[in-house]
Amino acid sequence: MWTRFELKERGKAAFQRNYWRSVLVAFILMLFVSGGGSAVANSWDQVTSFDTSDDSYYTEYFDEGDIGHFYYNSGTSIPGMLIKGIIAVVVGSAMIVGALLGIFLLNPLEVGGCRFFMENSEYQPTVGRLGFAFQKGMYGKTVLTLFLRKLFIGLWSLLLIVPGIVKSYEYRMVPYLLADDPNMTRQDAFRLSKELMYGQKWNTFVLDLSFLGWSLLSLCTCGLLAIFYVNPYVQATNAELFLELKREYFASRQNAYPSM
Repeated sequence: MWTRFELKERGKAAFQRNYWRSVLVAFILMLFVSGGGSAVANSWDQVTSFDTSDDSYYTEYFDEGDIGHFYYNSGTSIPGMLIKGIIAVVVGSAMIVGALLGIFLLNPLEVGGCRFFMENSEYQPTVGRLGFAFQKGMYGKTVLTLFLRKLFIGLWSLLLIVPGIVKSYEYRMVPYLLADDPNMTRQDAFRLSKELMYGQKWNTFVLDLSFLGWSLLSLCTCGLLAIFYVNPYVQATNAELFLELKREYFASRQNAYPSM
């Protein structure tokens, strides 16, 4: 049975052996995979919170005479509404583009990151392993599988927060399974992820919580500690978790799938 201390020590040793490449890969994953779409979401929040009081600038030109009564007889200025509409269209289009990028670009990138840190446990791979899932015969399957993974988690989250969290841990190993075996089917990836995480969800949740202190320290350094230490540390530890769960799961089985 694995322990947090052992996994974190192995993860720390692995990323420090290949330090700068690990830092770069973790930074790319943080920038595009973990943080993807947040800027667009923030922009949408700004649009939806745009108060009608901001229209006061325009009322100076439309609040007198017949023209003023025609264009501004309901308390809302036409120019302000037009600006809101234009911004909403632009931001909405950006959200659609962001979602498509997430599905067709960032999801395969996530699998490539898993592959890099899994290989990094044993030797020193190059940053080019980020493109692992873009190879012929794997790209389409990766895109569909991770899209369905996020869809399932999202649908469960609509019921209650807790079921969504449970499902996120249940399907946590899907990208690692795809990265480990390019020939694995979508159905097998979901099934094996459930079986690997059976009885391990709480321990994995506590493992995640054990990095909370590092995250707080990262805030004190304006994110520099996260870039140069915490992010690669977390990614390497997660890869060690998958490798350990796989070893334990297939230790007593004869039908183990080929490893990396």
